Amino acid sequence: MMNFAISTPIILFPAISLILLAYTEKFVHLARLIRNLKKQSASQNVPHLAEQIINLRRRVYLIRRMQAFGTGSFFLCIASIFLMFSELDQMAWYTFWVSMVLLMIALYLSFKEISLSSAALKLVISDIKEEITK
Repeated sequence: MMNFAISTPIILFPAISLILLAYTEKFVHLARLIRNLKKQSASQNVPHLAEQIINLRRRVYLIRRMQAFGTGSFFLCIASIFLMFSELDQMAWYTFWVSMVLLMIALYLSFKEISLSSAALKLVISDIKEEITK
């Protein structure tokens, strides 16, 4: 086992907090986008509406999972500090390790969500392109 000090999990606090804040901002932005799309679809014909809805559903699902894994990572990071104070160093190390795995999963899901976001932008760009060529 590596040299594991109390400062190791504490270093992650700002990073995990910022990631969770970014995920929450993504969720708020997506909720706003969905509400605007609903208003827009009620008043006018929205091109590629079905594709947009599918994409938005997937993105909301991924963001919820990102938040869950990020929160789990933060919780276990704090738990590892508690375990260190309780002088259960090996258990603290394993808890921190699982925390890092959860954070990696959250980051992977974030990458997938960014890919879906890019796909949504491609749809919008194709719509704009169609309008210009009319």
